[in-house]
Amino acid sequence: MKTVTIAAAKGGSCKSTCTISLAVRASQESPRVALFDLNGDQGDLTKWWKLRGEPKCPRLIDVENISRDVDVLRNEKFDWLLIDCPPLDLDVIENSILKSDVVVIPVRTGFFDIDAVTPVVEICKRRRKRYGFLLAAVDSKMPKLAEAAMSALVNDGPIFAAHLRYLQPYILSVQRGKSAAEIDKSCQPEIDNLWAEVKRLASLSSIVLTMKSRAAS
Repeated sequence: MKTVTIAAAKGGSCKSTCTISLAVRASQESPRVALFDLNGDQGDLTKWWKLRGEPKCPRLIDVENISRDVDVLRNEKFDWLLIDCPPLDLDVIENSILKSDVVVIPVRTGFFDIDAVTPVVEICKRRRKRYGFLLAAVDSKMPKLAEAAMSALVNDGPIFAAHLRYLQPYILSVQRGKSAAEIDKSCQPEIDNLWAEVKRLASLSSIVLTMKSRAAS
């Protein structure tokens, strides 16, 4: 099972939107996709999942203990787990990152959003986890903002080539229990591209773990 944590220390960074987009995309390839909604104060992902109804893929899992529950899903042969983390709670974020193959850090293009990436980046580096920045809610009418954001982030880590644009379908889809691509096909290419990049990073992490395991034996 591959585990993807979506984490940002600042609220309003499009974490749930990113999680929904990736989870629905993953479920197009596998019926065994799970979700953790760790943002108990808001529970946006949980609300979305209840609105979604059938089919129950991706499947929302009640979480009692992050580490143990991840291991349970792995034993149950799930293919993917996507974890939507809360802002500010760095202990929860770190526990999630510890169990992850790859970490997606959504970042809006504002100054305060970019400045807030440091705590999550430091955890990823300390725990030696692969991560990438995802520019989210990118306004195509303001390309210089995206350019400035990439310039500011490039020294802190890799940036996904795919961006999530600031489009109405991303807002409306959440209210309907859908992903943006399910209500507007024009969103499909950017989600496809992001999913391909996330899968590649997750596969690289698995290769490294296999090599370390063989070396240890």
